[in-house]
Amino acid sequence: MAKQSKPSKPSKPMESARKPPTSQRTYRFNTELFDSFEEDCARHLANPKLVLEALILHWLEQSADGRGSIAMRHRERFGNAADEE
Repeated sequence: MAKQSKPSKPSKPMESARKPPTSQRTYRFNTELFDSFEEDCARHLANPKLVLEALILHWLEQSADGRGSIAMRHRERFGNAADEE
């Protein structure tokens, strides 16, 4: 005797296609630089995640010229990250 298949339930329209409210990303950091960053955060009793969030917000609040000058200072200090890869 053949099994009867269950009727399929209609799925909710495109609910799974929505972008989640938060996301997790992975970034590569120089180990020595990140270790010194964590030490500095511990010394000043700050949470590294909150410091990174503040830096990201500072970056996003800048104008295009402001972000360009921040990037230029970074390149002068640390070099171009593309050279490492």
